[in-house]
Amino acid sequence: MRVPKPSRALAAVALISAALAAAMVYKAIIAPRWSQNPMEEILEEASKYAPFKLRGVYGTWSGKEGVEKLVARAEEGGFNLIIWFVNPRWGEARYRTKYYPCGSDCEADILAHLIEEAHKRGIRVWAWFDFMGYRELLEEHPDWAAVYPDGVSALERPCRGNYPLNPAHPEVVEFWRNALLELVEKYDIDGVNFEDDYGYGYCGESYSYDEHNRRKFEEYLRRRGIEVTLEWPDDVMEGGELYNLWIEYKCEVVENVTRLLYEAVKSVKPHVEVSLAATPDLKWSKRAYGIDWVKLAEEGLFDYLTFMLYSTDDEWVSNTASKIFKTLEGAKAKPIIIIGWELRRSPPEAWVRQALLVRKVGGEDIIVFWDDGLERTGSWGAFARLFSSMRG
Repeated sequence: MRVPKPSRALAAVALISAALAAAMVYKAIIAPRWSQNPMEEILEEASKYAPFKLRGVYGTWSGKEGVEKLVARAEEGGFNLIIWFVNPRWGEARYRTKYYPCGSDCEADILAHLIEEAHKRGIRVWAWFDFMGYRELLEEHPDWAAVYPDGVSALERPCRGNYPLNPAHPEVVEFWRNALLELVEKYDIDGVNFEDDYGYGYCGESYSYDEHNRRKFEEYLRRRGIEVTLEWPDDVMEGGELYNLWIEYKCEVVENVTRLLYEAVKSVKPHVEVSLAATPDLKWSKRAYGIDWVKLAEEGLFDYLTFMLYSTDDEWVSNTASKIFKTLEGAKAKPIIIIGWELRRSPPEAWVRQALLVRKVGGEDIIVFWDDGLERTGSWGAFARLFSSMRG
């Protein structure tokens, strides 16, 4: 066996010792500056930017104590807007109304208490309004139900426990209008935030393939100068000859419904802001929900469009937000990015880092989803530090 020369062995030991020493120095001095203080780096960078104008948080907590805690947390966190579910998609109202079944928050009039407590602290309140129906409503008005391609209605086959309504039915639209007007007239809310579930798609399903939509779609085709013998619903299903026209038709229906609801709210209280929670994928939004958010923004049928960018991928959030801002540049409705949900298992610095990324690509406002996620991850204080650091 060949034995190394002493000089080479000593040199090898010296190199190994030097490498170990360098690694220990890096671990002790250099690495902590980057890996142990990410929050400080975020706050230092945040100081270069002007503060967010709207700083919103979605609220889900119930009961008097729950909303008092929500308001306190929002104030401590530097938020100036709370968006609170008033008629969740499961159909039980959380405010005093004759249009939805009354839950415990409704009976105690918790929305009024939330508004009072928030306004004392200069925090605005938007009511998150959902368009979903409920079983008793559809049992009373079975023709209001959305219809699946096989002809079965949402009353007969709920969509994961939800009961979508048909947005092409004039009585459904009138129901929504009356419920909205009641909400706006009775409560001193600052805004209404629409869910994007008007009734053409939800939980992976597509509808409404009923006679109302069939007749209205045929009218739409005639207005376009298209004469065809319609094979219903095959022609309007994905892959069908008229599928693209069906998408355009759905977008027209939703646009008309939106215009009616927006004008109804503004006719009662012009200062109440109206927003829409939208998916960032425009193509998907049009296909699944009949929502062409570019046109709605350009027409000024909302004051804000709030885009749900739920992801742990910072690069995707940043790039998608940037594309949205460029797409809606000059539009009448202002875009706002919503972050959160997928960050529910992430540390506080992940939440505020995404908020800062939105600010860096031009976002003047931010909304965070949701109170319980912030509570679980201990992130309220992180946002307080972020917002107070932004001086620009």
